[in-house]
Amino acid sequence: MQISKIKSLSSIAILWFWKEGKSTLSFLLKLWIDKSNITILDVNPIDIQDDILIKSGDEYLNNLWDYEIIFKSPGISPYEDKIIPYRDKLTSQSQVFFDNYQWRIIWVTATKGKSTVSTLIYETLKHATYNVKLVWNIGSPVLDEIDLLSDNNYNYVIYELSSYMLETLEPTCDIGVFLNLYTCHLDWHNHDFEVYKKAKMNLIQYSDYIVLSEEFSDLNNSHKEIKYFWANSRFSYDSDGFYKDDNKLFWLNELILPWNHNKKNISSVIAVIDTIVEKYNHNSPWIFSKLINSLSETLKTFWWLPHRLEKIWTYKWITFIDDGISTTPESTIEAIKTYWDDIECIFLWGSDYWFTEDSYELLRREIYKYNIKKIVFFPTTWPDVFSLKIEGKLNLNGFSFSYNDSDFQAIYTDNMEKAVKFAYDSIDKWICLMSCAAPSYSVWPWYEEKWKLFKEFIIKNKD
Repeated sequence: MQISKIKSLSSIAILWFWKEGKSTLSFLLKLWIDKSNITILDVNPIDIQDDILIKSGDEYLNNLWDYEIIFKSPGISPYEDKIIPYRDKLTSQSQVFFDNYQWRIIWVTATKGKSTVSTLIYETLKHATYNVKLVWNIGSPVLDEIDLLSDNNYNYVIYELSSYMLETLEPTCDIGVFLNLYTCHLDWHNHDFEVYKKAKMNLIQYSDYIVLSEEFSDLNNSHKEIKYFWANSRFSYDSDGFYKDDNKLFWLNELILPWNHNKKNISSVIAVIDTIVEKYNHNSPWIFSKLINSLSETLKTFWWLPHRLEKIWTYKWITFIDDGISTTPESTIEAIKTYWDDIECIFLWGSDYWFTEDSYELLRREIYKYNIKKIVFFPTTWPDVFSLKIEGKLNLNGFSFSYNDSDFQAIYTDNMEKAVKFAYDSIDKWICLMSCAAPSYSVWPWYEEKWKLFKEFIIKNKD
């Protein structure tokens, strides 16, 4: 919706008054919209020092027909029973941004890896002296990051988008990047993988140029400009380096960013660079070389992002690794492969995101294959990884179980201090990996809380 149209509305709702909701209210007030035309809807009580109508409590979703438009925060699912009849009224900050920002946009989505790739694209273009802006999925809302009311613009905005944001979004975008797709967030997406997939596939529909993992090569989109990346595509890698077609661009040993899955991420960035040069620079070899050199230089200093296989410290011969951002079985499997047989203990979480039995089985195999014999199970579903019937035994201090003739030691707890103490008491040396394989909302509302407690109790119990 154009800003001029928003200004003409007389009944606007803000659905959920947290970070994005507060930002949306600020944006609307900058448009000089009369406060009497704005209503805040939230199940929780809201206390703001302003003359804004608030509807809270169990009936906050009643009477949605009263509003011409509803600004929905990403955390609210459009599949709520009371919201479904009014989906056509829903909009978001992301939609307002795409409708009103007229300059170049590169957007990135995936189940996992989108933050790393978005940041790499941003750092590469910045190193090459472009005026760029990075907007993360988790961070400040886009209308806080980019002022649509000013004349400021960027050479490129790199925008990381989640499925929550994409579900109701109809963007217009220059370059879209799609890295991977695993089962995730199905509780939000109507418990249906196809609904989740369709949200992600908005990238295909609304991007002029598309950068895709080769795993999506069966998609028939001949009318689109598509570049594929990964090990067997035009933009690929091997044990020595990275390539465009058969031309080596730079050596693998120039990287400090570790682990195999990041090779795939880097190959996607190379495909983005090639797309930029083709789309905006007339296939200039000089510009391509400049940007590849910028990527190579960036990778010489680019380390992983927080909570992505981040080493906390080594105490008592035990190295503690925070991989708290890994919230799917597939991403935890990649973390396990990173350290091979050096992991002695793993922390696994659980919220019922409708992961498949195939995902459970793959994770089971990797835990068994790499001989991880000490496991901390957090609520609620991860005992299902080994088909353990231990519901009702929360804070079970220790138990043993067998799988494929191997014996495991475990605890089941919602207490981080007990979990860390178990690691100290049961590990001789090597690695304790917190790689959750599922969201931790069953215990904490935000993933950074578990990291803070993980670090706190590691330090507290180190002596």
